[in-house]
Amino acid sequence: MRRLFKKQILEVTRIRTSRGRDLSGLRLDRNERVSCLPEAIVQEIFRQFKPWDLAAHPEPDAFRQKAAAFVGVTPEQIYILNGITEGIRILFETLCTPTNNVVVLDPTYPMYRVWAQLAGVEYRPFTYDERLVPDHGTLDASLDGNTAMVMVPNPNLPVESAFTLEELSRIALRCEQNGTALVVDEAYHHFGTESAVGLLARHPNLLVMRTFSKAFGLASIRLGYAVGSAENIAYLSQTRGLVESNTLSLGLGSYMLNHLDIVETHVQEVKNGANYLHEELTKTGVRWHGGLVTNGMLIFLDGPEQSDSLIRFLADRKIYVRGGFGSPFDGAIRVTIGAEYAMREFIAAFRQWRGQRP
Repeated sequence: MRRLFKKQILEVTRIRTSRGRDLSGLRLDRNERVSCLPEAIVQEIFRQFKPWDLAAHPEPDAFRQKAAAFVGVTPEQIYILNGITEGIRILFETLCTPTNNVVVLDPTYPMYRVWAQLAGVEYRPFTYDERLVPDHGTLDASLDGNTAMVMVPNPNLPVESAFTLEELSRIALRCEQNGTALVVDEAYHHFGTESAVGLLARHPNLLVMRTFSKAFGLASIRLGYAVGSAENIAYLSQTRGLVESNTLSLGLGSYMLNHLDIVETHVQEVKNGANYLHEELTKTGVRWHGGLVTNGMLIFLDGPEQSDSLIRFLADRKIYVRGGFGSPFDGAIRVTIGAEYAMREFIAAFRQWRGQRP
């Protein structure tokens, strides 16, 4: 079988992140919901399932209709995904050939680069300037006749940034003139940015992706969806499996769409935690960036030795944060923002690490 192995797949380096966590600890490393859903809500969610739900294939239409109503489009404009990660893969499979390149706001979710490598497609970074603002010059320099997609997480992490609708519309028009698709990843949209969905009627080359992993707090169910024109979604849907997602994930997604107050409470909880974290980090004199329109923040330390030391120190106390970023962010850690009580626990441990009194 080895003779069938593809060179570009063999050359991909994959890293399993967040292994060995004690999930009862403080999970601040993967931008998950930090506080657990109340037990009463968890019980209510699972009471909605009937005995036959585990035996029968999923029926996705009810969820698709709910998602479409929530977004403000028709059901024909919704493609159900196993999270945005699957959406990225499908886009590379359906819109790219190895002669293409893609331009991606970077650094960002690492699966963009991974899927580009797996597809044998050139990955061109749309980078940040020294102020940590997206450098549109790098976008203009990268876009050419072979560019299949420009992929823009909005907002983005680990370097938090957000484009206005006017900026996205200009990028979409530039892409349209080039025969390029613009893909807007709205994983963190509910924490504080306007949605690009309203631009779909104006820009037929636009696709928007959403997930239930962040503001909805359901990272474990691997559920998301793409939104686009009916024509584009019909084309992408040619790739779907025999069934879409699974009954449990679709049921949990539907429950949350019926109980948006849970999402709103979680978002406010994150904003309160962010305000506390901003104030306390400013007091320590440490440079930080983010936490304004996402549930994540970068904290800058004096090099990778310090960030590695802090990560180990916190992990020993069952507090998990993310590091290991490439230059020039290799001295930074990323902290998921949760409720104020969780941020107080993190700050106390951070100060202890720095040799200060908690």
